[in-house]
Amino acid sequence: MVDSTLKGKRTTQNPLAKKSRLNEQAPYTFGLPVVLLLAQWEVYRGPLAFRRVKPKGSPGAQAENALWPEMLPEGVLPAWVTQVVVGAEAASPARANRHALQARQGYFVLAFPRTGKLAPGQDRREIVPHLPSPHDRQVRVPVVVPSARRRVCWPFAKRAERRQGGAVTGVWSRRRRNDRPHHPPLLVTNLPQATAHLTVALYLRRGPVELCITAVQGVVGLGQPQGTQDAARVERSVAVARRASLLLLRLRAKQIKPGTSWSAVSLKQQFAWEVGARQLQRVARQEARKEVKLRLVATEPHLRLAA
Repeated sequence: MVDSTLKGKRTTQNPLAKKSRLNEQAPYTFGLPVVLLLAQWEVYRGPLAFRRVKPKGSPGAQAENALWPEMLPEGVLPAWVTQVVVGAEAASPARANRHALQARQGYFVLAFPRTGKLAPGQDRREIVPHLPSPHDRQVRVPVVVPSARRRVCWPFAKRAERRQGGAVTGVWSRRRRNDRPHHPPLLVTNLPQATAHLTVALYLRRGPVELCITAVQGVVGLGQPQGTQDAARVERSVAVARRASLLLLRLRAKQIKPGTSWSAVSLKQQFAWEVGARQLQRVARQEARKEVKLRLVATEPHLRLAA
């Protein structure tokens, strides 16, 4: 999963901070834009790579879309992985990114941007026509953690041709049956024999990405260092926060069990409690040893007189 986040800053002297927003509805804010590449399977999730979105005009400045091909080769996946599906919002897919995925023989489930182009002679409205309500099909998509809870959607799937992108499956997914037809959410995937249920289920796995971003920001302090004018130090501060999150997952791996929910906040609290308990035990042992030594020193003269 690929997603972007924005950490607000208080100082205007930060060389990598800029005025930005995450979407058209979000307000503008001054902060550090960061693009994260995360791996997710079952209930496990963790960051693989990141890139800082530098301000325009600064050395090495690139758009968010251009950072994709650089991050994908850096993601070292386990040896048992046989299939990779990349998911992202409509702001991320680009022609170079699709080519990079095809070169690595990867699949994708991406939100179709409003400016996206289809094959000549085929309009976007032809992928997901606004059918009457009786033609809609209700699907219940399970959440990440196995439970009786389900997400209800009303999708419609149809094959289409994307300009310079080959055959894809377009899925129009509505959260409610009677949603207005203006600007319907459209998902595009190159998975073979993709169904509406599978496409929506894979795209909804972007939900835990927000949990991972929140953990990197609030638990390990992404973007908290302030007051520096050295761009390299700002880059290292982001890298340190990402490595701290990986270290926390490594130290508390046994507490993450398949089929159960977990959060980085609880892992951090448990880790801090164990470290504090070990420190108290160590201090108690040291005090006990000192007490034994003092008693031995106090009893030595009596032992000599008795001898």
